[in-house]
Amino acid sequence: MTRKVWVHGPISLDTVVYVSEFPTPGSFLNSIRTEERTGGTSANVALGLCTASVETGFVSYLGKDEIGKQLLKVLDRSLIRDLVITYIDDKSNHALVLVDGNSERTIISMATPHLRELRMDDVPVKSGEVVAFVLWREEFLTDLRRAQSAGCFTVVGAGALEDPDVDHADLLIGSRNDFPAELVPEDHLHRFTTIVLTDGINGAVLYSGDTKINQSTFKVDVKDTTGAGDAFIAGFLAGIAHELNPTQALEIASKWAASSVQFNSSIPPAFEVVKAQWGIDLIP
Repeated sequence: MTRKVWVHGPISLDTVVYVSEFPTPGSFLNSIRTEERTGGTSANVALGLCTASVETGFVSYLGKDEIGKQLLKVLDRSLIRDLVITYIDDKSNHALVLVDGNSERTIISMATPHLRELRMDDVPVKSGEVVAFVLWREEFLTDLRRAQSAGCFTVVGAGALEDPDVDHADLLIGSRNDFPAELVPEDHLHRFTTIVLTDGINGAVLYSGDTKINQSTFKVDVKDTTGAGDAFIAGFLAGIAHELNPTQALEIASKWAASSVQFNSSIPPAFEVVKAQWGIDLIP
């Protein structure tokens, strides 16, 4: 039986600007191309995960503005089963994403975050379900403990490594760039049952007890790295939801991330795209 997964966190409108490199010092940019699309780490994970035959709930907030209406339409059209949206009297999240000629990105927030508005008081979580705080912020601690008290499998983003108030979660997942380089992940296995970290072209690694599993990246033609980490998280959570073993979950996560960088999109490609490209499935 597949586990239900609740993803908790913000959704954003991304204004993406693709900028080519300077061909010679002092010259003008070759070209600038702009597009708008749905983004936000938590939303990207939820919108990808729901395409992998996983019952998905999404807890987020929106402003009562045009951007909020636009983002709500995206959520309503998706396969997300349960939406728990709080409406705020301010602007919805909006980010400027600059993508250079090497497909590297810089993200600039253009709206005030309202993370304290994200509460799970009335979310009907049940024992055995997965509750994922993939973008960790200290404001989420109360809801993390509420999910743990309900008997849920809890997931936190890698930023929780440097939050001493997070004394336990079943899984910590994210990028090595999400915490200071001097922190040694293995030193925190008394707090997190499993730690999964991505490291760009170096691949990913899983730590759990005395186990360490390395996963290499898959070579593909890269168009845009935006959302690659989110696709990886969606893939690993899909593995958990379908009760795959860690090695299988790591492989699916890495292949989903590899598929994602071949598209100009923040949202991970649907799992059917990944399945077709790599010949993989989520059947244990």
